[in-house]
Amino acid sequence: MATDTHWVSDPAATSFVFGPFRLFPMQRLLTQADRRVQLGSRAFDILVALLERPGELVTKEELIAKVWPNTFVAPANLAVHISALRRVLGDRCQESRYVLNIPGRGYRFIAAVTVEKGSPSGLAGAAAPARDFTPAETAHNMARQVQEQHLLTIFGPDGVGRTTTALALAQKLIEAQGGKVWVVGFGPREVPDRTEDSQLSDR
Repeated sequence: MATDTHWVSDPAATSFVFGPFRLFPMQRLLTQADRRVQLGSRAFDILVALLERPGELVTKEELIAKVWPNTFVAPANLAVHISALRRVLGDRCQESRYVLNIPGRGYRFIAAVTVEKGSPSGLAGAAAPARDFTPAETAHNMARQVQEQHLLTIFGPDGVGRTTTALALAQKLIEAQGGKVWVVGFGPREVPDRTEDSQLSDR
């Protein structure tokens, strides 16, 4: 049975429900309409941190400290994983239903959240949760390949950890060669309707 729409510090609570989604923190599982949703481990941790304090501002510093404890992480890393989380939840930059960006400060989970008890057993597609595969030796080998061939493609299904792997690789290259690394997003962007402009130009 649901409690209320705000976070309740109840160790017996087993899931957060918001919109069509249900998150099971202990099982590291996110579902939508009883089907598992692929989500990388960093984005998952960010979502948990936001769900624990619905409606409250969670600063960038707080999120980084929780998701990357005792580790120096550039703010760009947080932005990348926030972007991945919002893409999975169906948020758009100007139409946030769940995660609201507070420029220069942090993020706020703006949807109603219900804490419930329940088990993820029997859910369709509820296989072992995704996790990031970025062991040190793998990043080292990939960095060596980039240095030799100057190009490397990282591919795999959504949620497997491609972005996290790329960021770990970038860190290795910085350590080996110095310099800077830029993160460029190639996700879909909304294109404004130019129909009216085209009609005007034809006149």
